[in-house]
Amino acid sequence: MDIRYILSLLILFSLAGMAAALPVLPDEFGGSVTLDGQPAPAGTVITAKIDWNERGSTTTTQTGEYGPLDSPGVLIVKATEDDLRRSGSPVITFWVNGHKADQEIAFVGGTVRQFDLSASTGGEKEEIPVASDSNSFDLEGVDIVDTDGKQQIVIDERTFLGGITTNETAIILNDMDGWEEMVIFTQERPTGDRQVTGTIESVHARTSPVTTGSGWAQIDLEMSGHPGSNALLDTTILQNPSTDEQEAFETAISYQLTGRSINDVAYVLNVQKNNVDNEEDGGIIRTATIRMVVGSDWVDSMGGPENVKILRRADDGTTTALDTNYVFDPAADLYTFEALSPNGLSVFALVATKDTSSSEDPGGSGNTGGGPGTGPGSGSSKDPGSEVTYDPNAPGSPVVFDRRAPLTTSVAGVVLEPVTVRTDNRVGAVTILEGTIARDSEGNALTEVTCSEVAPAEVPPAPPGTTIAIALRCGPAGATFDPPATLTYTLSTEEWAKIGEGATPKVMWYNTQTGEWQEIAATVDPAARTVTTEVEHFSLYALVWTVPETMVAGAEGTVTPGGEPVGGPGPALPLWALALIIVLVVALAASLLVRRK
Repeated sequence: MDIRYILSLLILFSLAGMAAALPVLPDEFGGSVTLDGQPAPAGTVITAKIDWNERGSTTTTQTGEYGPLDSPGVLIVKATEDDLRRSGSPVITFWVNGHKADQEIAFVGGTVRQFDLSASTGGEKEEIPVASDSNSFDLEGVDIVDTDGKQQIVIDERTFLGGITTNETAIILNDMDGWEEMVIFTQERPTGDRQVTGTIESVHARTSPVTTGSGWAQIDLEMSGHPGSNALLDTTILQNPSTDEQEAFETAISYQLTGRSINDVAYVLNVQKNNVDNEEDGGIIRTATIRMVVGSDWVDSMGGPENVKILRRADDGTTTALDTNYVFDPAADLYTFEALSPNGLSVFALVATKDTSSSEDPGGSGNTGGGPGTGPGSGSSKDPGSEVTYDPNAPGSPVVFDRRAPLTTSVAGVVLEPVTVRTDNRVGAVTILEGTIARDSEGNALTEVTCSEVAPAEVPPAPPGTTIAIALRCGPAGATFDPPATLTYTLSTEEWAKIGEGATPKVMWYNTQTGEWQEIAATVDPAARTVTTEVEHFSLYALVWTVPETMVAGAEGTVTPGGEPVGGPGPALPLWALALIIVLVVALAASLLVRRK
């Protein structure tokens, strides 16, 4: 190839890389500014926003004028790469002392423009947006195909913009535009190298945080499938609710929490659904976990976190106070409030309540009228104003799932709703009770648990004198539970009969670090034909039969309860070993043949 051609290509690639690395230049604005038809006074704050996110601000020093263009007070507007990715020409809105100006203009980048502004105050209470984001399900490199009533996902790792990992039952996507995490649970183990595929069973998705000045908000979704590439969530944080929303929130608090009313609203989280609906409306969104974060100064001024609630206003106007838990982060000086929205997405508000049944400090924690979570209509055994406070006399019945179960937890990993997940043939089941602290191997709150039977060929050899009857893989591996989860094996009459005279059932777990099986305490119930144990962590667990010593020492041909001869020959060479031997033999023969020639 001509060296000049190669050099030309290198120069072109270098120029393309330099162009891609160039920073986004800002736009600069200055001009006249009026408020209610009068020149705005000096000290007026002019703010520029793109998609409700602040992108520039300046304070006027002269009456009726901001800037000017040739002064340090010029309004500099900087769009982000995300702004430009969502729209080639994002629209800039202007705000005068918090009131939206009548004028808007497209961001260009690198321009200096004279732009006069006018705004008005008064009228109905304004909803003031402070931040927003869009969460699109149209991800580069991800295709969803409907085949015979099932959804098939195909991910091209070469074009997918984000991290991707797989395990036995899921494809985990991380750090995508608008999404912190998306877990695609599959009906079988995902396959493929550069193109990962699987049949979708359910989807868990966590949005990227939408940041406010002193906090942030985030949503976790549990969906029965993937909504498709046309689906989109538009999330906006507003400084205050509309008049109708304020009245609905007040009514909900007074009706559900006797003797209390709204003291203040921290902010409102408005989630607009596009081409995706809640399950109650015929869509796929089963539940949503709402996470709203605010500074401790606001919480303290409201009398403490026990007075704070998350409210939901449904699309039909129905308003509900949700069971709310909280966690305090002293390092960041932030409170995280979290609530499960069992009917999906809509409008949410983080509010502080006050006691109206006494003359105490309205922001105090006095609660003589039932208090958060204990008044009529709360319908929950949980005290929503506490971190981990539950009523032991009112346990909830676990919801039963096959193979995998969504786990509703707080940020701290506290299980809010009990679940049982069982194998397809129902011989094994794991139960996790409400109030359990459930975390994954990295210490994060657990959101999903699985239980499946393992094929005999995939089970490590049993210890001497034992035979593995049933092996279960509980996932995710390394998950921990405090107090322990309950693991139960349930056998049919025929299977129980296999125990035979003198054989004893036991439960063991496989320690991957030592490569050994370790026995754990178990309870045997012959009447129910169950063997039950408690597990503090997830791993590979096996129900085994111990073989009596007299049987081990007996004549050849003695059969264990599992049907295998005691003292018989060991397992044959695995297929991969045989294949390797064949390849080596062929390679050696070919080498000898080449040398002779």
